[in-house]
Amino acid sequence: MAGQPGFFDLSDRYEALSAAGDPLERLSAVVDFELFRALLVAALRRGPRNKGRRPPFDPVLMFKILVLQALYSLSDEATEFQIKDRLSFQPFLGVGLEGTVPDVTTVWLFRERLVKAKAIDRLFARFDAALKDRGYLAIPMFGYNNHIGIDQTHGLIRTWDASAAKAHDGARLPDLISKENTASGVWADTAYRSKKNEAFLARGMFTSNIHQKRLPRRALPERIARANARRPKVRAAVEHVFAGQKHRMGLVVRTIGIARARIKIGMANLIYNFQRLVWLESRAAPA
Repeated sequence: MAGQPGFFDLSDRYEALSAAGDPLERLSAVVDFELFRALLVAALRRGPRNKGRRPPFDPVLMFKILVLQALYSLSDEATEFQIKDRLSFQPFLGVGLEGTVPDVTTVWLFRERLVKAKAIDRLFARFDAALKDRGYLAIPMFGYNNHIGIDQTHGLIRTWDASAAKAHDGARLPDLISKENTASGVWADTAYRSKKNEAFLARGMFTSNIHQKRLPRRALPERIARANARRPKVRAAVEHVFAGQKHRMGLVVRTIGIARARIKIGMANLIYNFQRLVWLESRAAPA
């Protein structure tokens, strides 16, 4: 039919996207999304069966849709249109122009089933294991703030947690310490400093580099002041992660309840690691 693109027209457009440096093509080349299939299938088994309905969409395809939502800050309502409209989305998902695209309800239900199965922690851990297999070991860990732990050498998120805004940050510190970390230093801001946390670090033979707060109307000893002055340079790496999630991914949690917020935050952390791995691999690739 006149006016419709032919096969070679589409092929030329895809080649042009690739030549321009399609970030989703690079992401697909670096991240093996099949890593997550078994965990996704297991999580979906826990939900209700859709008897009498059409066969469900491939779980890896649905997971990739959540990746797109996290990358481009897409609502469920906008996702279906964007998949149909953007040529770069289609090869990433493995769907063609005539392919069936999940609607808003399907995307919402898929995410809800992951929420109920508490799957995001296992998905994150699976990718962290893949990072270690590729030689990206956590050496050492630093920058504990707002519940993420960054590995200093590679800038990857190795541990994370999410809590309600009213929760006290310091209580999360034990959950952020990675047992597989190969160094002893722990950096964090003053919200994490307490006698309980200092005792916890001492028992684990960790070195506390947690920022020390000045008491009212009392100056800090010079030794502590010098140590405090050095710490922000290390902890700044965490702030860079949060800035990237806010500005590049538009991280806004539009959900009510910590369970739903957790999968949004967890996906943002996982996608950050995807993008960080793309950067690390491109830096290591020969020119």
